[in-house]
Amino acid sequence: MDRESVDKGTARTAAELRVQLAQMTAASQMLERCAWDEKSRGYLAALNQGICRMLRTVGRLELAGRLAEETPRLELAAVDLGELTAELGERMEGLLERTGVRLTVSGPERMSARADEALIRQMLLELTANAAQAGRRVTVTLERSGERAVFTVTDDGPGISPERVAYLFSSQEERLPDWRRGGMGLAIAHRIARLHGGTLMADCAPGQGLRVSASIPLREGEGRVLKSRAVHWDGGGFDEALVGLSHLLPAEAFVPEDFE
Repeated sequence: MDRESVDKGTARTAAELRVQLAQMTAASQMLERCAWDEKSRGYLAALNQGICRMLRTVGRLELAGRLAEETPRLELAAVDLGELTAELGERMEGLLERTGVRLTVSGPERMSARADEALIRQMLLELTANAAQAGRRVTVTLERSGERAVFTVTDDGPGISPERVAYLFSSQEERLPDWRRGGMGLAIAHRIARLHGGTLMADCAPGQGLRVSASIPLREGEGRVLKSRAVHWDGGGFDEALVGLSHLLPAEAFVPEDFE
């Protein structure tokens, strides 16, 4: 089969899975009405956990496919990167506490850039999830360097040898240790940075954790060609941070908020 046929087949499969996941989500919402005892809440949390993890997988496949298009369309607009980082960081911090990971987020209150907000959020989520998979302490910082915004995500997990750094942003994850395999997450983050006219770089050493920096211009980058669908992340109605971190979170994190 040629690449185009494979891509179309993958897209159809993802669309079919979306339909099934929508039905499962609807069933989960109906079950909330009668799941009042502890046992029922546990079953419902496990169901929501499975749905979110499947949504994460399907969403990343769809997003990777769209980002791989020759001229993916970005929804460029004025975005306050400072507010975005603080808001998303606060939600990720609360969720990661359940896994024993301490997340620290810092940056200016305001920093305006012309960017695709949904993709920048996804890039930050992917970088943080990758770090939390490897370490117990994760730091996210946003700084201004000249006319560029720099997101830096560091962790205290096992580092990797310099010769393996290049594989962090590729599909050759079998060359990486298990705790550094993000399932295309860093490759997605790398593509998002590049589409904004930026770069993604990693600095690490064995036993010294990993530092990944995404630098994007504060003004306009690529993505002005309107030939394809807008690129976005669809969490299927669930919170984006919950879906994006679902592979790390315990079932208890998926109990509906009304029960807590």
